[in-house]
Amino acid sequence: MKKSIISFLFFIAIVSPLCSQSGIKLTDYYFNPIQYNPAYTGVTDGLFIKATHTSQWLGFDDAPTTQTLDAQSRFSRGRYAAGISILNDDFGAVRNLNFETNFALHLKADEDIGFALGLKAGLNNFSIDYARLNIFNPAEFVYSGGNLSELKPVIGAGFYLYSRNWFFGMSIPNFLSHRLEDELNRSIYNKLPHFYATTGFDLNVNDDLLLKSQLLMQVVKGVPISLLVTNKFIYKDKFGIGLNFQPNALYGAFTNFKLSQEFQITYGYDMAISDLSQYATGNHYFGISYNLGQPRGCCGDDLDTSQRIYIVE
Repeated sequence: MKKSIISFLFFIAIVSPLCSQSGIKLTDYYFNPIQYNPAYTGVTDGLFIKATHTSQWLGFDDAPTTQTLDAQSRFSRGRYAAGISILNDDFGAVRNLNFETNFALHLKADEDIGFALGLKAGLNNFSIDYARLNIFNPAEFVYSGGNLSELKPVIGAGFYLYSRNWFFGMSIPNFLSHRLEDELNRSIYNKLPHFYATTGFDLNVNDDLLLKSQLLMQVVKGVPISLLVTNKFIYKDKFGIGLNFQPNALYGAFTNFKLSQEFQITYGYDMAISDLSQYATGNHYFGISYNLGQPRGCCGDDLDTSQRIYIVE
């Protein structure tokens, strides 16, 4: 088992330079780990469903909006988990729609260390609706050719390595390159594989208060590395409040409430660190999750749910 884990870590390290431009903003990825790391599948026992909505750059017409839906289940007292995730990302005339299936295997790397390995497979539909653009000359060939729509495969992988108070993960959500060109061989859309690494720790401040500190890194070819730092305090496992910061990009805060053992809601707000903040009123995030399954040990080869500290509900 340890030999297999080391081999997979080496494989991820080798392919990590194959990185490119990013997709949705980093705070969206933080709240939706399944979008960038399929090893998140089965993070809770039983059925887990999560839906989110993000509105960016409020105050601008056709500003970006993103919706996600994640449904996954860990098979009863088993090491395996499976689920589906849907991403809809709109920005003006451009739309990305992903439908993905996710699979994960949960094992013990050591007596006190857990290991989750995930695989992702699906489809991405990239489209441009030229009718939503203010085109000076509608007779131009780009417009006269009709709306653009391309369907491409998605194949990704990732892992989490974790103990009772720390975790580390790496992933590439799509190994495949997507490039679209017009009739003059000019690039319309170019998306290459990009790489994510995440780490964090839990600190019990006292019996009622828990600090969860996490770092999410995105490597994009040709641009500086992006980092998102989050610190969240959780009171009696019912109420949480946190801060996030992405250097040279944004800062914000978020809060979440457990309405019951099964339901949880989250709201977040962040602002850009740029001249854009003079014209836009910020970004809003809304999320709701449902978990049908109480924390319990899964099997002899796994750590229980309370010890999977990379959980973001």
